[in-house]
Amino acid sequence: MWENKWALPTLPATANGITFTAAGDGMVHAEGTSTGWATVRTTTALPAGEYTLEHTLGSGDSLFCELKSPDGTVDLFSHSSVNRATIPAGDYQMIVSVPPSKTVDQAITPILRKLN
Repeated sequence: MWENKWALPTLPATANGITFTAAGDGMVHAEGTSTGWATVRTTTALPAGEYTLEHTLGSGDSLFCELKSPDGTVDLFSHSSVNRATIPAGDYQMIVSVPPSKTVDQAITPILRKLN
């Protein structure tokens, strides 16, 4: 059985008009209208390996997750085809985002799986 490697940021938090709260079971709830990119993030050390980044949504499509290396060489998105990569060991930013000018009231469950 796989383990979800995604680490939640410190919540609650507010950014650019969006309030992010913990919704239980690894979910993040976002509510409000974004006045710019609204993000919450945490940095976590990950071992080397192949990973996939996915998410489940309660509703809508304005909320997504991103896994990013500090130097930008790894940048995975949960809502695109760029959601699988083999990465070196290191510190990675785990980001939940709402794009500018979006109104949301939904929860997302980020899922980061280590495949090998």
